[in-house]
Amino acid sequence: MISVTTTVTTTRVKIVSKTVNNTRNVIVRPVGNDLYIGVDDVTTANGLQITKDTNFTIIIPPGDELWAVVPTGTHSVTTLMSNSGIQ
Repeated sequence: MISVTTTVTTTRVKIVSKTVNNTRNVIVRPVGNDLYIGVDDVTTANGLQITKDTNFTIIIPPGDELWAVVPTGTHSVTTLMSNSGIQ
């Protein structure tokens, strides 16, 4: 398993990169503020809201990425996934 903490602001940022062949089970945990996740055009209006300080598990197919944005400020998000899902 590998854990990565990423800083997220009001400008969307990639939190999980795509892989060619690996489906990934990813645990997402926003810290300090709710987080909105989605594809590369995610916004607070079209993203899936993840409540701060909770764990959310998502399955990401090969070729897909996960992006995030917060409504205000600068906050952290931690992702946890297996090493086989890293390219």
